[in-house]
Amino acid sequence: MLDTKKFFFAFFFFIAILIVLGYYRFSSEEKIINQNINGSLLRAVESASTIIGDRYHDRVLTNHPSVVEDADTIKQLTTLAHAQGVEYIYSIVSDNQGKLHFTASSARENEIVSGKNLTHFFDLYDSNADIIKALKTNTIVWDTKEQTDQWGKFRSVFVPATTPLGYRYIIGADIEVGSINMLSNAAAFNSIITSFIIFLGALPLLFVYRNALHNKANSLRNEVISATDELREVNEILETKVEEKTKELISQSFEDSLTGLPNRHRLQYDMDRKSHQALIIINLHNFKEINDFFGVVTGDDLLRQMGHWLKNLNFNPYRLSGDEFAILISSDEKIYSHSDIEQLLTHLINRLNDHPFIVHEESVTLNVTIGVDLGNSISLAHADIALHQAKENSKHIAFYDSENHVEDQYRTNIALASTIHQALNAGRIICYYQPIISTQTGRIEKYETLVRMIDTSANIIPPLDFLKTAKRTRLYPQITKIVIENACNAFKDRNEEFSINLSIRDIEDANTIRFIEETIVQTNTSRQIVFEILESEGIENFEMIIKFIKRMKKLGAKIAIDDFGSGYSSFENILRLDVDYIKIDGSLIQNINTDPKHAVVVEAIADFASKVGAKTIAEFISSEELFNRIKAMGIDYAQGYYVGKPAPLPS
Repeated sequence: MLDTKKFFFAFFFFIAILIVLGYYRFSSEEKIINQNINGSLLRAVESASTIIGDRYHDRVLTNHPSVVEDADTIKQLTTLAHAQGVEYIYSIVSDNQGKLHFTASSARENEIVSGKNLTHFFDLYDSNADIIKALKTNTIVWDTKEQTDQWGKFRSVFVPATTPLGYRYIIGADIEVGSINMLSNAAAFNSIITSFIIFLGALPLLFVYRNALHNKANSLRNEVISATDELREVNEILETKVEEKTKELISQSFEDSLTGLPNRHRLQYDMDRKSHQALIIINLHNFKEINDFFGVVTGDDLLRQMGHWLKNLNFNPYRLSGDEFAILISSDEKIYSHSDIEQLLTHLINRLNDHPFIVHEESVTLNVTIGVDLGNSISLAHADIALHQAKENSKHIAFYDSENHVEDQYRTNIALASTIHQALNAGRIICYYQPIISTQTGRIEKYETLVRMIDTSANIIPPLDFLKTAKRTRLYPQITKIVIENACNAFKDRNEEFSINLSIRDIEDANTIRFIEETIVQTNTSRQIVFEILESEGIENFEMIIKFIKRMKKLGAKIAIDDFGSGYSSFENILRLDVDYIKIDGSLIQNINTDPKHAVVVEAIADFASKVGAKTIAEFISSEELFNRIKAMGIDYAQGYYVGKPAPLPS
């Protein structure tokens, strides 16, 4: 018989060992779980850097991505997030005011299917101390507080980086806390069950054999060690498979599915791995019109033909998004000078002009615009800047020049876009109205609607300071809709006519046109509203403008041609457009008292308008002398500071 005291001592000692062994097993498994989770987060960030790394941020922070590019990035990151076993992968930057903005983000499957709760480029993100800490200290920061936000409750990692152009950003990855808790609970449950089974199995032996308890403890310890080793082996196998799958996905993300050419991600990868002396971006000019005329299927076929044609010229082309291709010239080849590259590309353009592409048994000639970055530190952002400069200056080829300080202007534009976004959200986009009087009665019969922005210091910002930047972003249609809505509501209980300026971008936007129709019908202002169209835009997009004018006139609205006489005016175009008002450009009006030629032109416009039944409005009337002169010329209406400055609408 065992001594009672020794028995109870052995019994409680055995219980203590079970508790310690159970806790040790649980702690070991929990540690392995946390290591695996943290490893998955870091691997996800590392993999994402090939898609949304330095090159991506240099490009999108100097020139905002299109809706198609943004959607493509969302899909790429979503595929990668699923493969890595994380919930979200994203990147974030901080603007000049310290506010955080997404530059890219993956999504859940249900979010992509429904289109709801998707995160797009430059969407605001709530202030996060850990992200700000990562950006300021340039160190990896782990968010293990597992707090709940609008997307859920996550454990996160934030890895900071700096692009060659000096932009700071973080790439983050999230794993849902619920998944972590399930693994931890399973580990705890397994430890408890194991300890309980061991206890039941060893209890009879404790009463019979004292030495058996010691042997059993050793056996248990070995089982725990063996199980831990097996778990470690399983984790190593899983890590190897995840790594292989990641490489496979990255390989797939490097090829353009339409043309089979290497894509933008492959281009950035190749530029990172090896030195190159030149990067060339080739943009197909007016490809959208080709797509609209022949259809998307034909457009895709043309893109494939273009890629094949470039390969036949012994280039190694890449296809970027949309209608853009790229060519890299390696530093291993002969050294090319500025004139060498220009001569090479001029020859390429000439050969392209002589090479018709066959579509539906018809030949189509493609025209291109080319941007080049030449030097020791080339970048996609620089070549893209050169391409935009070529388009703005109507050139076939443009080279990037750092002395133009274009990046500074782009940074200013990014900050201004953020300011406009905040103003839209805060209701600080407003309308001013400038009176237009009859030269015969002197009474105010019309107003022109002019947009204004109020900044955070309550200063009134004129459109010249923000509207051009807004037109380059997705914010512009929102501004147009606010102006339409505010003006229609302001005049729905008044008798005066009111005019609103529309750009060709407004007229091309089906959603904007539908909003205009619904608003003027709801407010019953269709017979008061006048749409002002710039003369140059109307001439360049004739058929679309004519279609819009007919659509608006059916509702009772009127049409004015703005700044007539500022460009290559054509009276024939005015006849075709069937306008109600001709607004004579201020550059002509201001000089009619000093330059007889200007006076002759203004008189000719007034005489022509009178004969075709259109009314005339003289802009920039700044004095009584000018007012009397245009009245004598037979001009119907006057607008300018002499008549009245833009201001809130009087009661």
